[in-house]
Amino acid sequence: MKTSALRKAAKRKRSEKVYKRSQKVARKGRKAVDEGRDKKATRLLKKEARLENRTINIEDREKKKKKR
Repeated sequence: MKTSALRKAAKRKRSEKVYKRSQKVARKGRKAVDEGRDKKATRLLKKEARLENRTINIEDREKKKKKR
């Protein structure tokens, strides 16, 4: 990665980072479904759901932290 990309990533909120990662995993899961790889697809889509829940929890914590 270039240094400018690293700086942008550092400024991004944690919830945004986790959300982007969950979208990447979901994309891989949908591709696995199309390929007929059910076990892999299930694993990836479950992981995406966990990351999505984590994103929501992190956003809530960030909002609480901002209120203080």
